[in-house]
Amino acid sequence: MNTSVEILSTITPSLRWLPELKGFTRDFLRAKSQDPNGPSYEDLTQGVDSVLHEAQRILGRCLPPSESEGRETGLVVGYVQSGKTMSFETVIALARDNGYGLVIVLAGTKNNLRNQSEHRLRKDLGIEDGGDDWSHISNPTKASLNKIETRIGAWVKKSGKKSLLITVLKHGGHLERLADVLSKVKLSDVPALIIDDESDQASLNTKAAKNRKLHVFDDERSATYEKILNLRAVLPHHSYLQYTATPQANLLIAQADLLNASFAEVITPGDAYVGGKSFFLDNRNLIFQIPPEEVPGKDNILNGPPKSLLKSLRFFLLAAAHHSLTREKGMSGKDRNRSMMVHPALKTSSHKEYKAWVDKAKAGITSFVEGQYPKNPAAVIKFFADEYESLLSSEPDLKSLPDLIAALIDDVFDELLVVEVNGTPDAEKNISWKETKYWILVGGAKLDRGYTVEGLCVTYMPRPLGGLPAADTLQQRARFFGYKKRYLGLCRVFVQPSVQLAFTEYVEHEEFVRSALVKHRGKPLTEWRRDFVLTDLLRPTRPNIVGLGSRRVPANGWLVPNVLQRDEAARQSNRELLLEVVESWRLRFGPVKNASELSKFSTLNGRSPHDVFDGVPLRVVLDEFLLKIIVRDPRDAEEHSAMILCLSILLSRNEGLMADVYLMNKLNVGYRTRYPGRGLPASHGDAPINQYFSQSEGSFNDRDYCSGERVTLQLRRFNLGVTARDRKSADVSDVTWFALNIPGRMKKMLLVEERVM
Repeated sequence: MNTSVEILSTITPSLRWLPELKGFTRDFLRAKSQDPNGPSYEDLTQGVDSVLHEAQRILGRCLPPSESEGRETGLVVGYVQSGKTMSFETVIALARDNGYGLVIVLAGTKNNLRNQSEHRLRKDLGIEDGGDDWSHISNPTKASLNKIETRIGAWVKKSGKKSLLITVLKHGGHLERLADVLSKVKLSDVPALIIDDESDQASLNTKAAKNRKLHVFDDERSATYEKILNLRAVLPHHSYLQYTATPQANLLIAQADLLNASFAEVITPGDAYVGGKSFFLDNRNLIFQIPPEEVPGKDNILNGPPKSLLKSLRFFLLAAAHHSLTREKGMSGKDRNRSMMVHPALKTSSHKEYKAWVDKAKAGITSFVEGQYPKNPAAVIKFFADEYESLLSSEPDLKSLPDLIAALIDDVFDELLVVEVNGTPDAEKNISWKETKYWILVGGAKLDRGYTVEGLCVTYMPRPLGGLPAADTLQQRARFFGYKKRYLGLCRVFVQPSVQLAFTEYVEHEEFVRSALVKHRGKPLTEWRRDFVLTDLLRPTRPNIVGLGSRRVPANGWLVPNVLQRDEAARQSNRELLLEVVESWRLRFGPVKNASELSKFSTLNGRSPHDVFDGVPLRVVLDEFLLKIIVRDPRDAEEHSAMILCLSILLSRNEGLMADVYLMNKLNVGYRTRYPGRGLPASHGDAPINQYFSQSEGSFNDRDYCSGERVTLQLRRFNLGVTARDRKSADVSDVTWFALNIPGRMKKMLLVEERVM
């Protein structure tokens, strides 16, 4: 047994199968080891946490190619800039070598990111060079059908033929066209793999934060979800891998319910990786604050470059000079770039202002150093003295200041390019990193998610905390994370004080979430979820973590799903769950009371139609019902996530909380009509119900059956139809339903964490 098989064979829980390292994957990894800024072949292939073994581990949890049909879903979590693309490229290579004929990559929600992903995939998988292992189609349409049928047909006849790589924009229309084309292709003997890059963007669209604040919803987000599900429906044998660096609790919970991920894996960054922990917790001396008065705005007009910007530029010039003196020379030299990033607000006018400041400062410093150093070296040394002392404190092997100044004159000034990177016509569209060694990039959104800045060592980010665009998350702005441990001491990050605090708090949150994932690595995601919300792991999660927005419980206190009838298997499971918990709670917390026995309903004439468990531990309600109920509708799944987090946060503050559980209509089956919604007509079985609450007997409405002091859970059963007051017309039978109420006194202290996307 070779070392790789030994390692994979000891993993717990066991893999479904053992992907083998074969020719294409071996060639792929050897080629990647030649990357000037990349790791060695040994680093990529040796050790339990190597790229190869983790990719084998991920693919080994997917559906074995030997099985005739089925589906699998997994979540793969990495840090920002930690090598997620390298991971899924290695998974793709292994899939090719081990019998997968089709790979689909959902390559971002924007064309520029799709183009970037396609370019890298085509280059790394040998497609650009006309290799024998892959054919590629981008954003297929009806016109692509013949080519797809030909490629798939050739592979089926002989699996040594080229596998097919399809890249598609993560947009409803493109996904729908792809599903339509593939539905016409015979795929019964073709194991397929779907890679969802930046999968958190599939769950929440760019308007989600505003929509939730207004308590309205956006159909496009649901459309993306639906089209992904439709795509999966036409693939008889496939595995779907969600890659993300942002595994917040609600992302995992909502997405797990909808896409039913059965395992989570983590990508272990290499020893050279430095992330938020390295900067904001372990080496805070690398962080410099930009004073608010040095950030231009409509109420703060600056007539020249801020002092902090000039300071950051001096840091970068010295770091670049040290690189010039210590780098590997020659065409194949590793780590050939050093870069600075200036990341102002989104407005391109501010980019031009900062670009002009940097250009002017660069020209002025160059003229000063080259003109003064030969005749007055002390003046130049004094000019850089503060930054040099700071760098020396974090990088003891720093070259002497005179040597660094000489390197500036001899090399860096001539090789340094300042470019604007944004969506304007005159901006740089693609940076050719081999063109020169030293770069200063000025830009906004294009320097966020998915954009890699080679050799980044100084970041100047005056961009404020507030006013973030909907698609922007704090952690995705952290382009300064990455594989730079060797020169971490030369890195500096300039941010506003509020942004520094936000990053610090986010990093603490990220570390605790990741530790929980590692603990449950490879296990069903439901186990991770239960552990996360039922232990003190939740305690470090703060409502004010930036990168997480906040949503208040609705004003009336009620959280009510609208579509619980999707998927017959889920309906059956929920029926069984309802019977199980009611029977269990009768034995442990019964007998049930009639609601009229409660003082709140003492004015009722006669008995209430509803029964109640008067006092069930909230922990039990959460663990035994809310964490087990299956919610398939995308919007309801997200609201369900909010419910779970609400209760979890409350329990983290008071473990002894109790709940009242009402058995509405004594759990006799009621009737509700559906109405047009969710893009569906009322006649469709998955359309939302018209209303949950109905007028009860006497003076009390159904919504009145709740406690002013405790959380309330209502349980009930519905048949569904389309004709009002015509129970015989029901076409969906016995659907388990529930509603949750958070009383006012608890709402005041409760903010539900939510991803800002």
